[in-house]
Amino acid sequence: MLPAGTAPIPASETATTEAVGWQDRATCRGAESSVFFSPDKERGHARARRETRARQICQDCPVLTACRDHAPAAGEPYGIWGGMTETERRRHTRSHRHDDRRPPPPKRQMAPSR
Repeated sequence: MLPAGTAPIPASETATTEAVGWQDRATCRGAESSVFFSPDKERGHARARRETRARQICQDCPVLTACRDHAPAAGEPYGIWGGMTETERRRHTRSHRHDDRRPPPPKRQMAPSR
């Protein structure tokens, strides 16, 4: 998500111009940042409505994948990025990290036919 009318600065602040060029093509460019970042103590239906609105903006974005990949790579802890909430990104990262450590399943041997 990009704050209205400003160029984004990744949390790491080390990204090159080429690395963040995708953000210029984002559908959210110029949208209110409050749609993508929750106010303090936001809960329940208000949060769900705001997140639904943000996802609607993200769903047809031409740079959805780049945005989604950016958030964990840059350590973005808050906001909706690439249509995913903070919680969804944490779960996604944990599940993929877990998959990388999981050994391959054992090969099943077929019993000889009689």
